[in-house]
Amino acid sequence: MNRHKKWGIIALVICIIGGIVMFSLNHPNGKNFENKLTLTKTQQDNVVKWIARNYDFNKIKFNKFNKDKKTGSYHLLFELDDEYHTGVTIREIDEFNDEEKSVILGPIEKFRAIEKNHVIAEKENVSIDNIKVQYLGE
Repeated sequence: MNRHKKWGIIALVICIIGGIVMFSLNHPNGKNFENKLTLTKTQQDNVVKWIARNYDFNKIKFNKFNKDKKTGSYHLLFELDDEYHTGVTIREIDEFNDEEKSVILGPIEKFRAIEKNHVIAEKENVSIDNIKVQYLGE
């Protein structure tokens, strides 16, 4: 093999490696581009409990979960009873592990029709057995 072929092969290998490195560094999700951001069913059930403390509804469908790259907060979009489209924004993803939280959905006037007369306190147990849940990705 002559010198020109050797240098040509070396240059080609360097270009291929450089292209792979540049793609992985500039990919929008960095090193985690193969891992899709999602929540476990338990975490989604916790959100159902948060909502059920203040509102009466029969069905919830989780539509989208993402992280805002500018603020670092997490957004979970869902709809209640095929009618009320809304979501929650959380600063730390670990907050989804807490089942004792509650949320107020807004705008308040829009959700007044499904507000509970008796709000369930955050430390009290709340049952979601009668609520149909459609989880992310289903």
